[in-house]
Amino acid sequence: MKPRSAENKASEMQRRLDAYVEEHNMRRSPTRDLVLAEACKLPQPFAASELIEAAEKQHISMPTVYNVLQLLIKARILLKVNRDSTREHAMYEILAGKSYAIQMYCTRCGRVTPVQSKVLNNAIKAYKFNNFNLQRFSLFVYGECKVCRSYKRLY
Repeated sequence: MKPRSAENKASEMQRRLDAYVEEHNMRRSPTRDLVLAEACKLPQPFAASELIEAAEKQHISMPTVYNVLQLLIKARILLKVNRDSTREHAMYEILAGKSYAIQMYCTRCGRVTPVQSKVLNNAIKAYKFNNFNLQRFSLFVYGECKVCRSYKRLY
């Protein structure tokens, strides 16, 4: 399977947004389209602040960005992932046909590194959840990255 280009991902997400807007009798909004396009350009997952910074260059306000984020979550275009129990470090990720994601999260510097593990993917997919039909999953592994561990040893 070939990796999706950013352009293909953006056009696929735009089609999904258009379908959602039409299905819910909403009006089409160029501002919404711009926010979605900016979200597709960002490295995944991304923080709301990163999207706000990109959108402000297009003269889109912070409240508008947050409203569009909520709409994109409802439309199942974005997934909101809370990195900790305080809900202060929410990240967003485009759901471009992905059914799973495993990522290592450095608790010191915040670096996020995707992990490719067929063993973990298959174990989670094979697990029989009681009264629950698995559609997709995200797994975050918390710790310190190699750079932070090296830095810590120096000081």
